[in-house]
Amino acid sequence: MIWALLVPAALLALAYGAVWTLRPISLARSATKTGATALLALAALWAEQPGLALALALGALGDWFLSRPRETGFLPGLAAFAFGHAVYLALLWPLAGPPALVPSAILFAVALALMLSLWPRLGPLRVPVTAYAALSVALGLVALGMPLGALSLGVLAFILSDIVLAVALFLLPEGHRAHPVLSRFLWVLYWGGQAAILIGAIDVFSAIDGVSGIA
Repeated sequence: MIWALLVPAALLALAYGAVWTLRPISLARSATKTGATALLALAALWAEQPGLALALALGALGDWFLSRPRETGFLPGLAAFAFGHAVYLALLWPLAGPPALVPSAILFAVALALMLSLWPRLGPLRVPVTAYAALSVALGLVALGMPLGALSLGVLAFILSDIVLAVALFLLPEGHRAHPVLSRFLWVLYWGGQAAILIGAIDVFSAIDGVSGIA
């Protein structure tokens, strides 16, 4: 039944990626972006997964703020996504085992290299961005400790979208020719990751509930 919500969510996501991504800031652009994730949150609620719905709703809130002017929207958007990451951590931590050493080392190395590159450019944003990066790394370690599947791949895609966003916002000059490609790539990673998390988590939690019910 959740497909009744997933299909319009995917259509909104396609519309945003194909049309609205590169258009100027507007209420219609913000509504399209936010709606694509908000419908995922409603699908999670429909599937009786309130924690998952909360994480996705926080993502939708972050989408709204990040689609508004950067001066007023960045910090509220970052906070919304940080709380969303914290909810995902609480939900997924019990499902994870110890992460593999080599992928974990790569994750740490990428995070460290990115933060060293960003540090001179962040100014007063250093503390909130560093805190958010720490949450992203923690969530990535949880994903690396889970079985390979839609859920873990969705989380890793979400984290990769964070990396692409940081590069686009802070490392590339405004108007750089790579921005259009990065914007669409970022959206595919982000929304696709959120959708994969939704589908994978519903499967995993439904299986756990089924086993608990038999016991």
